[in-house]
Amino acid sequence: MFAWLIEHILSNLPSWLWPVVAGAGATTYFLARIVDTFPTIKPYAFFVKPVSFAVMLVGVFMYGGAGITAIYQAQINEMQAKMAAAQTASTDANGNLHTKIVTKTKVIHDVQVVIKERIKEVEKKIDADCKLDPEATKILNDAAKNPLGATK
Repeated sequence: MFAWLIEHILSNLPSWLWPVVAGAGATTYFLARIVDTFPTIKPYAFFVKPVSFAVMLVGVFMYGGAGITAIYQAQINEMQAKMAAAQTASTDANGNLHTKIVTKTKVIHDVQVVIKERIKEVEKKIDADCKLDPEATKILNDAAKNPLGATK
């Protein structure tokens, strides 16, 4: 939780802040070396030098991190745009697929209804003569055919 809070705070800071911090640290380090020549301020310069150097290093480090974060954020935005395009294409493809399925189901159902009606007509002839009517074989073959042709 603490790491998330720190990351959230640091990500809301502007990226120009880190070069300013690094520059301030470098300037303070340089000024501490100049002030080091004055004997009355010399004891304080001993503490200022390492602190200003550390501030400069932190500024450089955080500026590099901000740059990498900006690169990753640009990649994330690019991938989100690609995902949105893929989702739109997927929705369109699913709509087309649904339309094809409905059409094929309707055609198959219509062919089945027609064949059932033909069977009912020929059934009376077969029952009356007790012979296999050639029409029955034709109906059986028609029922076995794919009404939509050899589609994939």
